[in-house]
Amino acid sequence: AALTVEDGRVREARLALGAVASRPWRARAAEAVLVGASADGATFAAAADAELAAARPLPHNGYKVTLMRNLVVSVLTELAGEDAR
Repeated sequence: AALTVEDGRVREARLALGAVASRPWRARAAEAVLVGASADGATFAAAADAELAAARPLPHNGYKVTLMRNLVVSVLTELAGEDAR
């Protein structure tokens, strides 16, 4: 993941998800939510939710959706650093 934050707003975002599907993928829905938005927990959660909205887990691995949501929010918060509010 890569995140560029200027003046509290996300200028650029690159995010890929792996280990939750048959192959890694670029999280373009999440990136679209992020760019131009405030660099804060609510935005990061909305980005994760947008990307995972179409997830259709199997009965034995549904926990991966929650795990990935929490991981995306955590990673974006860490990348935003002091610019996150």
